[in-house]
Amino acid sequence: MRYIKLQVVITISIGLRTRRYVIGVDGGATKTVALIGTESGKILGRGESGSSNYHNIGTSAASKAIKRAVTEARRRARIQESYPDIAVVALAAVNSPKDLATARHFVQATKIARMTLVVHDSVAALHAATHGKPGIVVISGTGCMAAGINKARKYVRAGGWGYLIDDEGSAYDIGTKALKSAFRTLDERAPKTKLASALKRRFRVKMLENASPLIYSDEFGIDTIAGLTPLVSKLAPNDEVCREILSSAGVTLAELTCVVAKRLRIAHDAFSIALVGGTFKAGRYLLEPFQARVRKECPRAEVMIMKTEPVLGALALAVSELQRSHSS
Repeated sequence: MRYIKLQVVITISIGLRTRRYVIGVDGGATKTVALIGTESGKILGRGESGSSNYHNIGTSAASKAIKRAVTEARRRARIQESYPDIAVVALAAVNSPKDLATARHFVQATKIARMTLVVHDSVAALHAATHGKPGIVVISGTGCMAAGINKARKYVRAGGWGYLIDDEGSAYDIGTKALKSAFRTLDERAPKTKLASALKRRFRVKMLENASPLIYSDEFGIDTIAGLTPLVSKLAPNDEVCREILSSAGVTLAELTCVVAKRLRIAHDAFSIALVGGTFKAGRYLLEPFQARVRKECPRAEVMIMKTEPVLGALALAVSELQRSHSS
């Protein structure tokens, strides 16, 4: 698969093969999921751990998170003695050659398989969503991005450059806007919103300004801010400010999607757009503006919430790579 080869870094670990097993890993800013399966793709075990985004937690912690998830998957599958042939590890925020090189080193340290392929998480999500057919996947959790492939197997991605310079439409972006809106009401610089009272309860303070030290403390991280998105969604039916925040996120994500469609030259074709990530659980106030914006430029596209886990794409890629290596 041409679009996959552009994203892959290969590392080889030494070990003895007793049976043919494959591993798929999906590592993001919030959690890491691992599956172990047979060479035919039958799932035998699953494991989870915390974040494996090395930009946020460092390479050592990211390596340990991957190892923990795989170890748990092996334990549940009751596979302890065998050394898997191939693992495909799909990671978020692997955006440059330097990122790929760094990922190669800390993934190699896990020694989870004889051969390890490191791909961008959008590659695994795409494979899980489209099974190699033309389409686009939009990922929005703590961060966000869009990626797609066309009939010519061309791969295009947009967004996902991190919370400091990008990720508009992500849960982090929504959480940040919620905080800004609430605090600006203190100066009467913004319309009144139920967010002010809700955040006081969330932070357990009598006055919102007393939450400021907590927000600027080391304990208040990216994930904490992203975790405010469900609160915004809950208040949205009765709060115009919250509805506007979600609507803005939906439109921004749609624009990201349309850019990918144009670059792939599929905007006027019939194709699927799969939505992945917790942000899309925000509901109609985000989804309806997203769909309305997409319809303007991609009228034949079908938008769907992806029910298949991206990690299944990583496992399927591992199976394909194992079959390819044996046939060559």
